[in-house]
Amino acid sequence: MKKFFFLMSAAFLLSTGALFANAYETTVSNKIQHNFTEAFVGASEVKWYTDDNKTFTAKFTMSNTKVTAFFDDAGTLLATSRYLQPEQLPLPLAARINKKYPKDSIFCVVEYASNENVVYFVTLEGKDTWTVLKADGTGSTTVHSRLKKA
Repeated sequence: MKKFFFLMSAAFLLSTGALFANAYETTVSNKIQHNFTEAFVGASEVKWYTDDNKTFTAKFTMSNTKVTAFFDDAGTLLATSRYLQPEQLPLPLAARINKKYPKDSIFCVVEYASNENVVYFVTLEGKDTWTVLKADGTGSTTVHSRLKKA
């Protein structure tokens, strides 16, 4: 479980790092490209980024969904993230959110996956607040952050 949280933290940092660090578009080794092609058949609009030549981030579209995949320099897939539509949430999770937050609407869903572990960050929009929930597929949720609207 510790490894899972480490990998999720690394994926989050890598994804935000690509936005804020000096990441640049790059090409990748044949090994990374081969593993990517095998794992993501049908991917389009693929762009690769790195800021250290040790970890590589692929940003692409697959089945009309924006996806990000993280690889190490040996070509090992570390984690993925993708934006989901609310109706793509696992049913137990969707039911729990709808029951616990009946007046809020789902604004954004991001799924982070590493190995067989999956975490969802669900942003809810309420009348006066934004609430970000961290959840798993079973419906277990915790409030990650809450902001009042201006």
